[in-house]
Amino acid sequence: MPEMTDADADAFLRDLHLGVLAVERSANPPLAVPIWYDVDDSGNVIVWTHGGSLKAKLVSRAGRASLTVQRETVPYAYVSVEGHTTVAPADDATARRIARRYLGESGGDEFLDSNPTEGNVIITIHRDKVRSLTYDE
Repeated sequence: MPEMTDADADAFLRDLHLGVLAVERSANPPLAVPIWYDVDDSGNVIVWTHGGSLKAKLVSRAGRASLTVQRETVPYAYVSVEGHTTVAPADDATARRIARRYLGESGGDEFLDSNPTEGNVIITIHRDKVRSLTYDE
């Protein structure tokens, strides 16, 4: 099965996809949840979420997570990023950037205005390992 080049994997990750964030749990199967994400200038994945959410608590505890994005039509493809994580209070600019990525400028602003960043966090997944697969010709 053909892997993507590093440049193709990075471009695929930067395209608009819903991500699936996965994080370990000590006494249960891993938690895997769909999320919005973005990629920073260093190629790290950033996620905006509520600090009290199960995913935020588990990522804080584990110190690592993975994110997978996929193309669900032929030719199928995926990129998965694994890495150590940092969790920091959310800032308005990063939250707005992620909301606008998925909803457009006005939709993202409306969403953020009705979902303020207070109590939210930014999870950063620092790339330690990237896995990919594509069936492109």
